[in-house]
Amino acid sequence: MRAPLPLAITLLLMAGPAAAQSGAPSPAPPVPSIQGFGDHDPSCTRWTDTCRTCERSADNVLHCSNIGIACQPAEVTCTARQPPDPPKSDPPKPDPPK
Repeated sequence: MRAPLPLAITLLLMAGPAAAQSGAPSPAPPVPSIQGFGDHDPSCTRWTDTCRTCERSADNVLHCSNIGIACQPAEVTCTARQPPDPPKSDPPKPDPPK
């Protein structure tokens, strides 16, 4: 009469992952790394996590500082944005002939 116990354990082990998957919430979207934040927010030219600072140069090259000892990074935030493009105006109209 020892057969039902291993069978019951096997069934419980097989049902465990299926039960966990059905009620699990969807995972949160991944947080961009400090190096990848510029791809996440293209208008940002300088950003920080309070430990490191990254800056995108005019020729689109990324420069990041090193992390300090015992620093606890925070959420990455933008500290400088490129200025918006000026509004496009119509070219000046020539004066009418007199």
